[in-house]
Amino acid sequence: MSGPRLVTSPAPGAGPLLEIIDILLAEALLAGRQAAALDYHRMTPPSTGYQRRRNRVLLAVTLLAEQGIGLRFGPDLPFIVSGPAAQAGAPFAGYTARWPQLTPSQWVSELFLRWQTSGPGEDAEETPEQAAGRRAALIDRLLRAALWHCVATDAQDAVPAAVRLVVELATTGQVVDVSAAGDAVALLLRAAGEDTLSAGALTRVFTSEALPASPDQWVRGPLDWPEEPVPTLSRPAQRAVNWLLTYAHARLDEVRAATDFDSWSTALAAVTCAGSACLSGLRHAVVRLPLGLKTVCAQFEELHADFPTLWTALELGGMGQAVNYTRDLEEEFRRRGDTTGSRFARERALLPESLRNAPRVPAVWLRPSWRTVTALVDPWPTLRRVDDPAAYRTTPITDKELWAHLAQGPRAPDLRALDEMLGRYPWLDFAHGLRAETLAAQVGVESALTALLPALVLAPEQAGGWDLLSRLLGRQGHTAAADTALRICRTVERMRDRLHEA
Repeated sequence: MSGPRLVTSPAPGAGPLLEIIDILLAEALLAGRQAAALDYHRMTPPSTGYQRRRNRVLLAVTLLAEQGIGLRFGPDLPFIVSGPAAQAGAPFAGYTARWPQLTPSQWVSELFLRWQTSGPGEDAEETPEQAAGRRAALIDRLLRAALWHCVATDAQDAVPAAVRLVVELATTGQVVDVSAAGDAVALLLRAAGEDTLSAGALTRVFTSEALPASPDQWVRGPLDWPEEPVPTLSRPAQRAVNWLLTYAHARLDEVRAATDFDSWSTALAAVTCAGSACLSGLRHAVVRLPLGLKTVCAQFEELHADFPTLWTALELGGMGQAVNYTRDLEEEFRRRGDTTGSRFARERALLPESLRNAPRVPAVWLRPSWRTVTALVDPWPTLRRVDDPAAYRTTPITDKELWAHLAQGPRAPDLRALDEMLGRYPWLDFAHGLRAETLAAQVGVESALTALLPALVLAPEQAGGWDLLSRLLGRQGHTAAADTALRICRTVERMRDRLHEA
């Protein structure tokens, strides 16, 4: 198993639990990125269907893991909460490494709450005035978070620090309306004078008086927004822009360095969010952009237009169609004189060179894996394989067809029959769980644990998977981890009838 990236625990044997939670958290971030990157209608959050399936279970899993195995965040992750707690100095926004008291369950709760309040809702009925009001409220909240973060950390170069937090919140999928994040960036760049190095100096531009003295003032006190773009960027603002462009190009490098569908789609959504925030911030910050910034903005405008076209080609014809679209674009560059292809690779490529030049699409590029499919394709997977025109589904067409596949082997399910079924229905959580049960009986605990991961990631609302996880961890002697998995099992079972409620 791969090691956890977002969460950690001191409990022995907690690795399988950590990996499941880590994947579920990363998938939630990807759902936010994807909703923002494919934002054809302004401020559209991840679908309510996705939220219903994942929110309550993920919240319960993280809360019980905190109690049972001491679950905490591992590396730095940007965060923003609804408001500081009553006591002064409570975390309002920032990075998890500095505020270890911010728990994963609190972060999950805040994430889904923001999604629910960032769009017009299921009926999508909203007046322009209501949409503008929510957008202004989001910008205001991001500004307060960025300023509070800078003051709380005593940032010595406050403008880049404030811009970084806003942009990273958007890029990690925690702000669905990324253009609103860009507008918050623009306001910070406008407010940046030559004397706004300290956090206090930057904050006073918005408060027009002494710094807020209490958490309540940070949340509710008036903010004065700089109304007009500035003629030229100050040196602190220029440093912030330098960071912003370096960050956006680093995300673009991750797209081109991807090794499979999962890493590519995750990086692609991230660079689209980062590029959108970058464009919106620069467009509204300064009266006239310098030539160098105009060139960068033109590049990201083209990349931003490429993303939905590329994704549409992917949904309609699979990765093969997406590769063909990219090759056509590259050929157009060649006709304009880019004979080596270096300009296209530097400016417009959204697929790795190895994939663009491959004679056929490798298997790892054909479709998302169980790690990302629920976030990328909602409500059910419809992305197609190159060699099969039939859409893949998380469930087969009928139960009869499911059991027909199992019946190809011996009467009792065996690994060969299960592997054949998963070759046709790779996101069928039932088959992954049955495969884990079979491996536990025939092979051993480690193989069964590895096979169980997809079942619990695809369907964490299924209590039976958590029960099996508890039994497997118990066989290894990891009492705390096994007890935690069992508590999750019982909680999910009690929640079963409410998991899909609004």
